[in-house]
Amino acid sequence: MSKIDLRKLYADPNRIVITAHRGFSGRFPENTLLAFEKAVEIGADLIEFDLRATKDLVPIVLHDPTLDRTTDGTGSPNQYTLAQIKKFNASFFLRTPDGKGERFPAPLYPDVTIPTFEEVLQTMPESIGLNIQVYQTTPPEFLEAICKLYDDYSLYNRGYLTMSTFADAQAVREINDKIELCILENQDKMDEPLLHRLKEFGCDIIQPHRNCVTPQLCQLIRRMNFRANMFGSNTDEDNRRFISMGMQGILTDFPDVLINTIKTLRNE
Repeated sequence: MSKIDLRKLYADPNRIVITAHRGFSGRFPENTLLAFEKAVEIGADLIEFDLRATKDLVPIVLHDPTLDRTTDGTGSPNQYTLAQIKKFNASFFLRTPDGKGERFPAPLYPDVTIPTFEEVLQTMPESIGLNIQVYQTTPPEFLEAICKLYDDYSLYNRGYLTMSTFADAQAVREINDKIELCILENQDKMDEPLLHRLKEFGCDIIQPHRNCVTPQLCQLIRRMNFRANMFGSNTDEDNRRFISMGMQGILTDFPDVLINTIKTLRNE
């Protein structure tokens, strides 16, 4: 398979771009290699995942500021070295269509652990796009480690870093101004002034929250030549609603449902 080019992926305005949110997290434990591999198998275009730091400043894939929800560990990951993190099982949680999810009393799989960022890069084929959400930007050495791996694996045109604020995005830019950035600041209040601010910053890819998606916003997004992946949609009903509004990209915990929606719409 050839290396994905995100710009070409969005070139067809009629194509719905599928991002597996934390991997295939509705059926498999979120933010694990298993969930990512299953998302690739089913045909997702991108996987979205989250990065935090261990005590020894290794970027690992974890959404929450603590280990408690998704693993049998407790407390902050920065209390543990990578070697200690790898002893925890990370298969206690599945996301549900309402986005809330369910924690199970025992692990769903015996040997599923928290992956490192580099393990993801070593495992995922170059045909899959990467939406890499960075929750932690300090100390500076940690952010530098993420940017170095981005460069080492040549993720240009294949992936982007999603940052919480403009200030966090600026910190990345000061390390490597060639890294593509998506900024989540005020994503649930996305409007024309914010879109202009994002464009002026140099962002071409955005992630509006479902609560602010309207047909008017979708028209504006296309007119301003943004590539948009909204967060998020998990049911056929919602998928149809957002697609009908004109949203091209969707983050979902259930890529299988979205794939089926797209196939059904084509045949109707």
